[in-house]
This record gives sequence, structure tokens and C-alpha cells, in this order.
Amino acid sequence: MKKIYIIGPVGSGKTTLAKHLSKKYNIPYFELDKVVYDDFIGMKRFSFEIDNIFSDILKEEEWIIEDVGRDVFHLGIVEADMVYYLDVPVFILYKRCLFRCIKQRIGFMEYSYYPTISSLFQMFEWINTDKFSKDEKLSIITKSSNNYKVLKRTDIKMMEK
Repeated sequence: MKKIYIIGPVGSGKTTLAKHLSKKYNIPYFELDKVVYDDFIGMKRFSFEIDNIFSDILKEEEWIIEDVGRDVFHLGIVEADMVYYLDVPVFILYKRCLFRCIKQRIGFMEYSYYPTISSLFQMFEWINTDKFSKDEKLSIITKSSNNYKVLKRTDIKMMEK
């Protein structure tokens, strides 16, 4: 597998898994949040910028990309050799987002934007939205890819060993 797409809700472990697989297989990984948002100025990029950056990623011979499953990145699902959907229980997602916010606030974890109570509640809202769109995302994945796997928490932990 040279092209891997990891999809899952906020807090599901996409970045952690992408970093692990990147190191294990020596394949570069890309966080698509960083394609959508310019960390340097903290703002959302223009659509044409997002399209250009994403197109450049897809041109690479090998890649691991991770995202929440935004429609604008659908072509990544089609072009991936393997698509993983991370299916993590909602209460775990809430817990991870809460601890992420705390770790970022006290300086134990890097962040792209300053963690606030408002940003924490935004993540909770995304979790709630995602739990209702899970079936839709899985439907898109199954129609767009011949190679996909839904990973539960235990599957993810096994892959990270």
C-alpha cells in the first residue's frame, strides 16, 4: 500500500495512526486540516488554494492522508490503495477532546490555534454532527473504494504496535 486515506471524527486518533504508519512504512503523511487552514495566519484558505495543495498531494507517489471525510477531498478516497474509517465510541471522542484541550492549555501538547472553551465546544459539536453522518461517510467510502476497512479501537491499537 502506497496511498492510505484515514477518515474519522475529531478525536478518533487519525493523526496518531497516520504518524505511526508514516514512520512504519516511511511514507509522508498529510493532515488535511492543514490544507484547509493556514497555520501561519490562522485562517481558512481560499477554495482554489485548497484544491491546488490537495492536487499536489495526490500527485505524490506515496502518501498517507487523514481527514474527517470532507466532500472536497473525495478524490483521495478514489485514489487511495486503502481507506480506513476509525469508528471510536462517542464518549471516548469527548474524553480525548477534553484532555487534548487541557494538555494544549498547559503546554504539554502543540496546537494550531489557541485552545479555548469555545473551541472545545466546537469539537463537541463536530463529534455530534459526525455521529449522524457516519453511515453517509461509510456509504461514500464503500462506493468509492475497493479496499477499505472500518477500524474499532482495538484494531487501531493493534495497528499502532
